[in-house]
Amino acid sequence: MINEEKVIISNDINLGATIAYKDKKEKRPLVLLIMGTGTTDRDGNSFGFKTNLYKNLSDVFVEMGYVCIRYDKRGTHESTGNYKTGSLSDLVSDAANIVHYAKKLDYIDKDKIVVCGHSEGAMIATLLTRTEELRGIILLGGACMGLKEALLYQNYLVFEQVQDMKGILGWYLKKVLTKDRIEKQVSDLFDKASKSDKPRFFYNGGFFNTKYMQEHYSLTDEEYVSMLKEYKGRVLAITGKSDIQADYRKLESISSIDGITVYTPEKVNHVMREIDREPDILNAKKEYKKVLKKDIHQGVKDTIRKWTSQL
Repeated sequence: MINEEKVIISNDINLGATIAYKDKKEKRPLVLLIMGTGTTDRDGNSFGFKTNLYKNLSDVFVEMGYVCIRYDKRGTHESTGNYKTGSLSDLVSDAANIVHYAKKLDYIDKDKIVVCGHSEGAMIATLLTRTEELRGIILLGGACMGLKEALLYQNYLVFEQVQDMKGILGWYLKKVLTKDRIEKQVSDLFDKASKSDKPRFFYNGGFFNTKYMQEHYSLTDEEYVSMLKEYKGRVLAITGKSDIQADYRKLESISSIDGITVYTPEKVNHVMREIDREPDILNAKKEYKKVLKKDIHQGVKDTIRKWTSQL
């Protein structure tokens, strides 16, 4: 039986979190779950879009004998702070504060703390290795990629899918959507961020968080790879070959490094589910909804289970 306890973890802000466990009779290792971008709640749900991805992952870890903590980002749901102006370094600091909180719990083995980050959470987990003593990190759908490279990858997939579109819409999109234009738009976004002196800036019809974008801009693929090479703990990096938000081929750069395990399962998408057709980035949300009733891919669970048993 899995028990869940809601808590508020306070530092400069309050973070609403859920601690999941089987019992508190003995010290257990911990997994801290860090979600991806956006304002979904700690379970991975938002209005009209229920994934339960982080609730599902939490259950997997607790069944393996871990305590698992998942939490709402600053400025969302039960957490205070300002989501719109919170920086990447703020997100890293929030995760670090939860690690410090967990180490004080008498039923946590403070020498066996693992951070599991999904999507942008994989970036945050990697950045945590610079300051925190962690037994290991699990990077799901986001290892070895900076935000700029991720945006380019996603837009290139859109470009490729558009080439197969028929009709007037297909003709129009093929005419206006070029690789040069994609690269210019992404570069212009980060260039505008680097020059802004305001908390938020306006670009191409929307407002963006200045410091958040500036900090992401400073971190390239090579920087993330370098951090993983320098990290002394164990690393598990999983990106599915049908992931439309992260490029599994990036994992080749770390696949031969001691202490790093790489897994790139066939037909597995960004939410760690198996799909039965080619991924559709133009209708990503609809595609995710179709597969979310499925369980997390068995190969992903088995790989995590084997990796954690060797910590």
